[in-house]
Amino acid sequence: MRRTVIDFGSLDLPADVQGALAEAFWCHFGAMAERCIPVRWFHILVFERFVRESGAIRCLADVHGGTLLRYVEWLNTQCRRDGQPWTKSSRASAFTTLRKLLQWIERCRPGRVASIEYPFNPFPWRNRDARPHDKMPAGELRALLKACEADIVRIRAGREAAAAQRIADAGQPGTLGWLLEHIDRQCDGIVPSARDLSRPGQCTVRTTLQRFGGVRQVEPCLYPRAELLLPYYLAIMAHAAGNPEPIAELGRDCLQSLPLLDDRQALVWFKARSHRIQRRTFSSADCFEPPALIEELLAWNERLRPLARVTERDRLFLYKALRGVTALTCGAAKHLVKGFCERHGLPRFSLVSIRPGVLASFYRASGDLRRVKAIANHAHLSTTVRYVQTPEVQAQHRSRMAALQQAFIGHIERAAASASQRRPINPRGYRSPVPGGEVVSMFGFGCKDPFAGAAAGTHPGELCTNFMGCFTCPNAIITPDPPTLARLLQARDHMRAAAALLHPARWQAFYAPQLRILEEDILPRFASRELAAALPLVAQLPPLPDLR
Repeated sequence: MRRTVIDFGSLDLPADVQGALAEAFWCHFGAMAERCIPVRWFHILVFERFVRESGAIRCLADVHGGTLLRYVEWLNTQCRRDGQPWTKSSRASAFTTLRKLLQWIERCRPGRVASIEYPFNPFPWRNRDARPHDKMPAGELRALLKACEADIVRIRAGREAAAAQRIADAGQPGTLGWLLEHIDRQCDGIVPSARDLSRPGQCTVRTTLQRFGGVRQVEPCLYPRAELLLPYYLAIMAHAAGNPEPIAELGRDCLQSLPLLDDRQALVWFKARSHRIQRRTFSSADCFEPPALIEELLAWNERLRPLARVTERDRLFLYKALRGVTALTCGAAKHLVKGFCERHGLPRFSLVSIRPGVLASFYRASGDLRRVKAIANHAHLSTTVRYVQTPEVQAQHRSRMAALQQAFIGHIERAAASASQRRPINPRGYRSPVPGGEVVSMFGFGCKDPFAGAAAGTHPGELCTNFMGCFTCPNAIITPDPPTLARLLQARDHMRAAAALLHPARWQAFYAPQLRILEEDILPRFASRELAAALPLVAQLPPLPDLR
């Protein structure tokens, strides 16, 4: 399996243990995805090392609850090469693989082993203590999609120009149109290799190919290369909020029509790890959404299908490599990401950070965890929660809880006071000295009425929960004029400077979320020329009060 030899006869285990584990392994794990089976085999090798070092098992009858307790204790003592102990997730995975095999033997081969009392939850809080998912920030996600769209526009323009050139050249030797037609008719649509071009009679083809940039420039007019598939792959993965490997393994039949919805199509793919079908629907009219991108890829690499291996012939991301036609993999995409980032000036990112970043952005925009669960195709809400937990989301949660508490306290106080004595209250429940009408917040932004109850969870007469940070208000209208942008830049610099003076805990609780929204969500929406025009005005603004 993937250059890994799985041979239970090579294990230093008693013969009856070898036979029982081998049968359980292939019957229970044999139907899993090919990339998953070597991981389970590695866990078996870990168990073999335990048996060899401890000498606790001489036959299958020695496998019982006490042996498993010794195995758990042995796993807790294992360390990596750098001296650090194994993570709780690694220890739990090794133990779980052995437990599943023993449970299969008990269930399907009764009598071969005695009833085993398994240790209860030997690695508690495995998911809680695991390293959180890397999440791509919203600003980087938007920049990534813009870079993908720019590459796709360039690729489409090149293919359209080549198609127009075919018509304009009308078979004239030495032209690009003639070269493409010759490759289609005489070479089955594939650019000849260097050996074929060196044969007699190929001089015209060889010189014409060199005149138009060689193989690297001519091949995209006929079929894709690996680096040209990357923007399509990244855009589809971001739109679908999919995992890297299942999206790379999309089939050519991944698009399905929707009854009564002619303008939408469903993207369907199989996730081997959960053994479930994943599904999302998209508009067919948008030229940068998955349906249009997939239809384009199907037409672009159709001529490569007969040359691909039988196991890869039905894959969507087929391309021409140096050694033949193959399908895009996560490993190949990871190597291409570096050049993609350098070409577009993007920070380096990992493929696995795209899906959590998309889901976290959906949750910030909707506030509906069940809707995000449906987008992610998760079976349980607990899985979705681990994906969407970010500092911005936690700040939103604190704000919403404060608003609910404020509404509850305000309801009690209003019920006790008469209608004539009702006055606006601030979030702490004291009588507000702020007069009604338009006021100006600390960062110089005007608010028509902070007691209008416009914020989510507030009522008329209560101070807005977004006051003092009005650029984070969902009802804010931020114009691109230089004075307004200058105040935004001044607020950003002021909060950055306060980070060195305030207590770190207070900074993270109150001002870090506002600064993050300002830097990642608001300022990137304005063009660089607009920000450059506002920068000289920052020094002319009155100083802001110290943050406390």
